[in-house]
Amino acid sequence: MRNKLLKEKRMRGYFIEAAKEILKGEGIDSMSVRNIADQAGYSYATLYNYFKDVTDVINECINDFAEECQEYVDDKTRNLPDGPEKLKAIIKSYVGYFLEYPSIFDVFFLEKINKIEKKRDTSQLIVTLLERLCKPQWNYLINNEFISSSSAEKAITILRYQIPGMLLFYLNRSNPDSPKEFYSLIDNQLDKLIRFEIPTRTTQTFEEVVLKFIFDGTYLGENYYFFIHYTREKQVVDSILKTGFKYIESFHNSAEQIIDDKLDFLYKHNIYKPYGNFIVVIGISRNIFDKYAQLIRSKGINTYIENILCDTAPEFDDEAEEYRYTLPTQYIKGYVNYVTGETLKNPSFNPDYDSPNFLNNLNSL
Repeated sequence: MRNKLLKEKRMRGYFIEAAKEILKGEGIDSMSVRNIADQAGYSYATLYNYFKDVTDVINECINDFAEECQEYVDDKTRNLPDGPEKLKAIIKSYVGYFLEYPSIFDVFFLEKINKIEKKRDTSQLIVTLLERLCKPQWNYLINNEFISSSSAEKAITILRYQIPGMLLFYLNRSNPDSPKEFYSLIDNQLDKLIRFEIPTRTTQTFEEVVLKFIFDGTYLGENYYFFIHYTREKQVVDSILKTGFKYIESFHNSAEQIIDDKLDFLYKHNIYKPYGNFIVVIGISRNIFDKYAQLIRSKGINTYIENILCDTAPEFDDEAEEYRYTLPTQYIKGYVNYVTGETLKNPSFNPDYDSPNFLNNLNSL
């Protein structure tokens, strides 16, 4: 009996995987008993031993695709800190799954559900998938007073219909024209729909959050220089963490040095906070600074130290008519969102980083 059940499970798995490959590659119009059986390497008569018909197979595929979508979203977002940005990232990753597999979108949202066995359960699985993916973050945001439960419920209901509708327009009507424009439209809609409140916190607490992130006891202020850069866009922050900090001509035009002093920080924060909610933190060892400062002086060269501390060659910016430099990602400690209190540390952060390229840069001048 046990062997029979194992065989049935294995055979059903063969046909389901074959059907999923057809759906992903050719779309639902190519779904037929014969095509599924051919893809699986069995006769179509064998398929009927395990499924009633094609719609029975499709129903099983939908269950698998829902699990696959969840894994896809988890892979994209699991390392992000809880908060508003993670919620938005989950929604955009959900969208990204259907952009990568548009034929699955057709199965989920364009196939008539009345053809499918257990249509009520399947319909609920599809309709509530995004809500279930986002539920832990909604709970976090409600519990931490970023949003009221009533506002969250309203947003959840609207998103249930809005996101599939936007995907439908893009995938089937090419509106807007490009993935970049589509994601920008998603961002704009999410910003309009989901309005987060700033959690109640004292100025003292805010200062402590930011300064503790910068001066965490591991890298003491007397041994390291720290700088802050403000920006509005999460995409810009992600780019800095991934590729390094880019600046035109002088690093100090884009970043402000910070010391472990609350009044000093508040003064500079009030100046730069209009530039955005995200504070990117940059840290460089004083030993590295002193080493290359001495080498620059010994060569009698007139250049900024930071312009030497680059792994890639400077690029000429035609618009600014000056050179663009890039500090390595090792010098990026991470970021703080001063509105939400979110923090993210760069696992590659190493303020003592010293690359052979630095000497090459110096010798090339």
